[in-house]
Amino acid sequence: MAGVLFFGSAANGVLLAGTQEVVAAARQLSQVLDTSVAGAIVGSGIEKVATQLSAMAGSDIYCVDDVRLTPYLSDAYVASAKAIIDAVSPDFVLFQQSSETNEWVPRLAARLDAALVTSCTAIAVDKGEIVATKSVSGGAARAEYLFNRPLRMAILAPGGYEPIEQSGVAGAIHRIDAPEINTLAEVLEEIADPIGVGPQLKTARVVVSGGLGIGSKENWKLIDDAAAALGAGVGGSRAVVELGWIPPSKQVGFSGVKIRPDVYFAVGISGAVHHLAGISGVKTVVAINNDPDANIYRVARFGVVGDVKDVLPAFVERVKELRSENL
Repeated sequence: MAGVLFFGSAANGVLLAGTQEVVAAARQLSQVLDTSVAGAIVGSGIEKVATQLSAMAGSDIYCVDDVRLTPYLSDAYVASAKAIIDAVSPDFVLFQQSSETNEWVPRLAARLDAALVTSCTAIAVDKGEIVATKSVSGGAARAEYLFNRPLRMAILAPGGYEPIEQSGVAGAIHRIDAPEINTLAEVLEEIADPIGVGPQLKTARVVVSGGLGIGSKENWKLIDDAAAALGAGVGGSRAVVELGWIPPSKQVGFSGVKIRPDVYFAVGISGAVHHLAGISGVKTVVAINNDPDANIYRVARFGVVGDVKDVLPAFVERVKELRSENL
């Protein structure tokens, strides 16, 4: 059986962003430990995504495919994941971070008497011991954790690993019988943020984010216009989420979404520590702020000091001009 087991996640028949990072982390750890690696996924109607996950990772995939797993209920996921882990008997299990795994994986760890570290940014081996690293104190510091149980588990935060290339060599798909599922909960209604148009925040190569420096909710159109001109995803700081300018799913930062686009435009964002923790994997930060001493300039490669309401429209017009010239 596999020494390292990773769990992929899917929604609406599509593997979620971040799956490639979990696969990369599992591969790397298995190579250091000189052990085998396998994947797992649970859900309803997941035969296609299980095959995609196998081709991506180049490993066998264990799955529980059952209609009772949709809509999502944590009890069902705990029972199904436990059935897979019981069948595979891994030493280490990796999960990708999401609102769902943050809920059901700790319950799974308790049921299996496993050691669990959440929101990990790296998994390494030091003197034969597996060490998990995570950001603490709002991203101002890093902590390292050792595991004190035979079965070790970690939830991997996005942005810590370079996504792997598709292996192209698929493994076998092993179907595990769905266990007995007992739940006291029932889903009455599902409420989700609208997906909207344009690239999605977690996977966009370019992201435009706004902060309080935008001035008002009415001025948010400046951010949307810039994102549309650049073909970018849209995000924002915690402050604008708390004011209701954008939905929580768009929050970038330690307590929101951690992203790693090629280019990140921080517009009217001061650069609080918890926000910087969410963009630590960004390749190029472009800051626009009227405060020359704003903390965001510490991480920015390019910066413009000026009023966002003057700078951003001029920038958008220039982008449109260049695009019309096919440059």
